[in-house]
Amino acid sequence: MPTGAESWCIFHSLVRFVLRPLSASMAEDRYPDSLWRAPFGSIPLFDWPNSLTYISVASSFLHRRAQSDHRSRGRSESLRKVINVTVSPETVVYYITPHGFGHAVRSLEIIRNLLIIAPSLDVVVVSDIPSFLIEENVGFMLPYRRKQVDIGLVQLDSLRFDLATTRSRLEAMRDTHDELIKEEVAFLASVGATAVVSDIAFLPFHAAKALGIPGIGIGNFTWDWVYSYYARSDPEWTPLVEWTRSGYRKAELFLQLPMHGDCSVFERIEQVPLVARHARLSHEEARRSLGITTDQRAYLIAFASLDLDRQALARLEAIEETAFLFKQPLRYHLRNGVSLDSHGLSYADVVGAVNAVITKPGYGIVSDCLAHRTPMIYCDRGDFPEYPILVEAMEAHLPTVYMPSRDLVEGRWEKAVQSIHATPSPEAPLRTDGARVCAERILRLLTQ
Repeated sequence: MPTGAESWCIFHSLVRFVLRPLSASMAEDRYPDSLWRAPFGSIPLFDWPNSLTYISVASSFLHRRAQSDHRSRGRSESLRKVINVTVSPETVVYYITPHGFGHAVRSLEIIRNLLIIAPSLDVVVVSDIPSFLIEENVGFMLPYRRKQVDIGLVQLDSLRFDLATTRSRLEAMRDTHDELIKEEVAFLASVGATAVVSDIAFLPFHAAKALGIPGIGIGNFTWDWVYSYYARSDPEWTPLVEWTRSGYRKAELFLQLPMHGDCSVFERIEQVPLVARHARLSHEEARRSLGITTDQRAYLIAFASLDLDRQALARLEAIEETAFLFKQPLRYHLRNGVSLDSHGLSYADVVGAVNAVITKPGYGIVSDCLAHRTPMIYCDRGDFPEYPILVEAMEAHLPTVYMPSRDLVEGRWEKAVQSIHATPSPEAPLRTDGARVCAERILRLLTQ
């Protein structure tokens, strides 16, 4: 059997002699040769988690180049004229925390706007988010390095955190701090990174500073703020708070989103509008596409996971003239359920089509609802300092109804779905063009 190194060389040869000839001149002209080399020397073998990650980054670069000319035409012109910049070939490495889907969808919306405004820009995503989110939100697959560079909070399920495991994993990361930074510096150098953007992992800022390239943070809270909240009752968090802050302090700029906590750890902060996705279909068009009749009320179940037993599902089926919509990874056998997986609508289209969203407050889904003025039925989400900030914004701008977590898991939803339609709608619209504003600001920093 070949050794690990020999196996890598065999794989590397296949990549070079099968993929590379397809667009050899394009790849050699636009991308550093280190993407095509077996990563020995500057990047040790163990720094690349598996060959699938390697081929994903390399082949996605080729795919991106093939689409660049197409994106530079048509509807992209209107956005590209918004700012007067000319971006020479640049590579932005975009780090996304794997904590929930909200960070991912807002980051991918910013990336989508970046690539519309500047089609020659290359963006590499580094995260542990499910890869389907990238293609679903950007429209095609991006170069993707599957790598977890921050912990966030370990979750037992959609509603509960495991603080003890979170702290122990953070301590393990801190013990290997120097090795982690060396790994990121080597990776950034290998792809020719000219800027780092992070939502809201803190370690990448150390690597960006070491390479002398800009590090830009984007978010509505920081992990030092979250961890300091837990340090009030458990002083063992305190050293981790200081370690987290040491990364954020090395960022050049922080773009602060609405509904934010204390982000004062960053030296330079600029306020930006809400980042939200927008429906492409009208309310009526989306409902017709989903097969929802005019006399039905439709509710989107917006959770990454929510276990409902047979008795709970039976209670939902008993609610008349109602359709419950859900998307992977949720799987329900409901007489009045609609799986969205085969409909081809964007998530924003669905949010704009339903009568209300049933969820826990998270930045991504709250932003989607704010952008479409869709009412929200919400439950608790554990002891998390962002929660009251999001609820305050929801109640100020949308019809909302609170549903206890016990009612949620037991399927006792009828009272909440009846109440939401009797709740008045506040008249307090928000700007929701933050993705474009963030993309413009990143591009201006690249041209300074």
